[in-house]
Amino acid sequence: MNQRAPFSKNAVPKKPSNVYRRKAPAAAARAWASDTPLACTIKAKCGTCKYVNDLYEIGLNEKYNRGISVLKDAGVLGACKILQPVKSPRTLEYRSHFKLAVRPADPSEPRIIVTPTGHEIPNRFAVGLFQPGTHDVVNLDECPLHTFPLKRLLRDLRRELNLSPLEPYQEKDASGDVRYLAARAAHLTGEIILTFVVTDAAKKSEIRKISESLQRRGHRITSTYMNINKETTNAIFSEENIRISGTERLRERLCDLDFEIGPTSFFQINPWQAINLYRRVEHFAGPSSQGEVAWDLFCGTGQMALMLARLGYNVLGIEENKKAVVDALANAKKNKLSENTLFIDARVEESEHLIPLTHKTPSLIVVNPSRRGLAQSTREYIAALLKRNPRCRVIYVSCEVETLARDLKDLLVPGFQLRQLEGFDMFPQTTNMEWLAVISP
Repeated sequence: MNQRAPFSKNAVPKKPSNVYRRKAPAAAARAWASDTPLACTIKAKCGTCKYVNDLYEIGLNEKYNRGISVLKDAGVLGACKILQPVKSPRTLEYRSHFKLAVRPADPSEPRIIVTPTGHEIPNRFAVGLFQPGTHDVVNLDECPLHTFPLKRLLRDLRRELNLSPLEPYQEKDASGDVRYLAARAAHLTGEIILTFVVTDAAKKSEIRKISESLQRRGHRITSTYMNINKETTNAIFSEENIRISGTERLRERLCDLDFEIGPTSFFQINPWQAINLYRRVEHFAGPSSQGEVAWDLFCGTGQMALMLARLGYNVLGIEENKKAVVDALANAKKNKLSENTLFIDARVEESEHLIPLTHKTPSLIVVNPSRRGLAQSTREYIAALLKRNPRCRVIYVSCEVETLARDLKDLLVPGFQLRQLEGFDMFPQTTNMEWLAVISP
């Protein structure tokens, strides 16, 4: 019989090893985890971080209590064990990834800016987030949530764009060259994968020059990509990536597993807290000595799928992002877990007919959908599966409590209960939390 870990808050996750550890930059010693309120000067314009100028516990408790109220009002809590929220190891400088809009500078801003070295350069580019309710870009040169490598990169990157022959994208006539910028910095090494979302592949030479200039400034850019997006939709990325320089993927390491991430693949933005969340999933899953089947729906690059495979499960991962599936396959091979992992490139709600007979009856289902939650057809399929297989368990990881509440109503079929609920502050200073719900007979 498989040993199951009890529903306990007191289990201490195993501390992951760190094969990439190097001497931390001097800036890492700053008090990013302090509860002292940070004076964010663009809070009112940006509108992203409701709690950034408050004490950390104020925002944490408010959004946690709100989430519990939503689930209570939905009538799904029952007699489940509700644990206190898990604080983020970093309350500031935790975002290891950004996706930012690039548009013309606001006409009200100075036309000339002075660099820290005293040089005057034209101010043509705005790089940041859209102001709520508008498509006006708020520059994020000093976002307190970005990790230090990304903060430093963004400041220099906007200067390089202003000095280049490239033009910012203009929505009114779909003109210009650069639409978005995306970058991810590995949390152990500070290595960076940088992606320019552009309208024309002919800009390759200019982008290479910018990347090389940034590298000369000391930025640890190990990969540079162009993503060619000619559409006039709000989608950030297209399917077409062109590697300009460097390696194909960015190296990361979580929970004693090595990962390589492509330019458009999903990976948690707060790796320090993701470790706590994934260790909890690992704890609830428990070891499988008999090679039971587990599903990892919305598996991304395979973070949780590989953890389950390491526990002895035969894992089926399903993910609609084709490039993420390529990464997942490579990560399984890299961690010597290919034999008991199978990845399918498909939308979860359209994958039923693709599941082989060997993986049709899971004993464990892990789901980690986007904010939209599970499609109705997926909820119905899982509910029917639970009715046929009364020993199955479900671990639901959600970044949106409203869709979690909706989905739990359908998943809590007769004979199954919500056993435990826990909140993880994956997004400090914002109104969002990650929730982990455990469903079992």
